[in-house]
Amino acid sequence: MSVRTAPPRLRTGAAVIVLMIIACIAGPWLIRPLPGMDPARAALLPPGSRVTVVLLTDGAVYISPRVARDAGHIVVRGPGERRIDIPRGRIAKLATHRYWLGSDRFGRDLLRESLTGGRISLAVASLALLIALIVGGSIGLAAATFGPLADSLLMRLVDAFLAFPILFLLILAVALFRPGPPALILVLGLSSWMGLARLVRGQVLSLRQREFVQAARVAGSPWWRIWELHYAPNLVGPVAQDAALRLGDLVLAEATLSYLGLGIPPSTPTWGSLVAEGHKVLLQGWWLSTFPGLAIASLVIALALIGDGLQDLARNTSGEGETAPVPAEPV
Repeated sequence: MSVRTAPPRLRTGAAVIVLMIIACIAGPWLIRPLPGMDPARAALLPPGSRVTVVLLTDGAVYISPRVARDAGHIVVRGPGERRIDIPRGRIAKLATHRYWLGSDRFGRDLLRESLTGGRISLAVASLALLIALIVGGSIGLAAATFGPLADSLLMRLVDAFLAFPILFLLILAVALFRPGPPALILVLGLSSWMGLARLVRGQVLSLRQREFVQAARVAGSPWWRIWELHYAPNLVGPVAQDAALRLGDLVLAEATLSYLGLGIPPSTPTWGSLVAEGHKVLLQGWWLSTFPGLAIASLVIALALIGDGLQDLARNTSGEGETAPVPAEPV
């Protein structure tokens, strides 16, 4: 599969995801907080605000949104808009910072916090998806392979998990464990495997009836060879489609739990916790919840585009022939 033949929705979604991952990884390292910044002076600054920190040789710090540079001194605006002339010889460091997305009520740069929170949210959701793939894929394969009794027992287990509301299970499980990323990853992963198990089981049962699988069995190919040549290639597409959509659901689940205060502790920024913090001062700082919420929406939409693109790709290539049967090797 080449990139040129990929559907536009797949390319668009993949490009958005790649850009978000790069920004979340590199952004917190590139955007550094200013030295000596007083959180009270930088709290709830609107998007686009610019501040300058003047650090003097005696340890004093001046913070002002307007700083004028003259020949021999620096002019800053102190408390009450009072003009202060500082000779250049007394200045140890002069730093300027722009809050592109504004600042929160603790004086932190919202852009830096959003990128840091996105890195944590993506890591939590991705590791939870990995757990769901391992558990769901294993149970689905076991149900389709080990006979009717194992199939019946494992599918009743899946039905029992699906009978409970997922959000209720998440809240109950998180309440029983110590809050933190490891517990949240484990809880999200162990509550998201049921759909994958059903998908893998259905695909394997369908493939068992195909002519090329039947021919491989008649020819005496070992079971692992049949899995390698026929089952695995035909499972990649459907599992990838489901995984893309499931990753978006996991991001929303993590944001919901963090918003409710049941996920990662508030001291660690995530998109959900940032939305929850902004909700407390929504009238004074509309940007605090808006930008993390837009980040969540953009990620979920991009993952949905990837899932739809993979489905279109599978539909377009189905007419060209399915996975070509490989001649079975005799025992």
